[in-house]
Amino acid sequence: MKKSLILTFLFYVITILTLKAQVTSTFKYSFGVRISGKGKPMILIPGFKGSADTYNDVVAHYRDHYKCYVITLAGFAGQPPSGVYDHLLQKQRDDIIRFIIDENLHKPVLVVFSFGGVLALWITTTRPDLVGPLIDLDGTPFDAALGNDHFNKDSLIKTHSEKYKYLLKQTPAYWKKRDSAFHSPENIKRGDVYMLKLVSDTNRIAETLVWDKASDFRSGALMDLEADTIDMRESVARVTSPILVLGSWVSWDYKTKSEGERDYRKSYANAKNVTIVFSDHGKHFLMYEDLDWMLEQMDVFLSKNQ
Repeated sequence: MKKSLILTFLFYVITILTLKAQVTSTFKYSFGVRISGKGKPMILIPGFKGSADTYNDVVAHYRDHYKCYVITLAGFAGQPPSGVYDHLLQKQRDDIIRFIIDENLHKPVLVVFSFGGVLALWITTTRPDLVGPLIDLDGTPFDAALGNDHFNKDSLIKTHSEKYKYLLKQTPAYWKKRDSAFHSPENIKRGDVYMLKLVSDTNRIAETLVWDKASDFRSGALMDLEADTIDMRESVARVTSPILVLGSWVSWDYKTKSEGERDYRKSYANAKNVTIVFSDHGKHFLMYEDLDWMLEQMDVFLSKNQ
């Protein structure tokens, strides 16, 4: 048992160090980017604390026809924090916008997952002129509104904003303590139970744990709270590019697929050109749960909108 624990620990250490070594530094930007393939530009943004590896199968599918720019956000999965004190998520938004402009990427396709969808919608509503088709994998303009028609948005945003201000003042010692508590064996065990709601493969869950451990705790906490204060249900009306939303319902305690589709349609009600399709059985990590279906939907969408 003791030998097994030591081997497991060494595996995580080696994997985290490998992650850090694989991160591609762009120097000019706070995020990391891995570039592969040729053709039209496609930018792929992972979810919360996610690595560029999230999209390995997607890139393998598209690299012969698209030049894939796979991003690892600052502070996530071995990518160093951005170094800014405040507005960390906005920093990612602005850096990606600047990257699109600097690299002369003409109307790149945006493929985004979960938390990455919030960021992508913020990019797209801020500069709709820069971005091409948007493919949002199980993300919405404001997650807090899903399934809750009567919540007090102003009160919720105020609560998150106050918590954000409190966390902004905390010392490195505070964040070190929070990180240690979050990654305690007991909490990791609870996290594994929750992750089983989002992805079935336990090897994939172990992979996300490595990404989480290699992430900067402060960056994650502050960007997550910042995202919770941004309601883009109305501003999606500014998006001129077509949007494809591929959703899951199994992970979110919906009784039927149609219930999930109804809530997502409400969330995107102001979007001018949106297609919403739900997986029959896939959990939240659609690229692991229902890859063939997901790629088929993306191929059809891109063939009509490129």
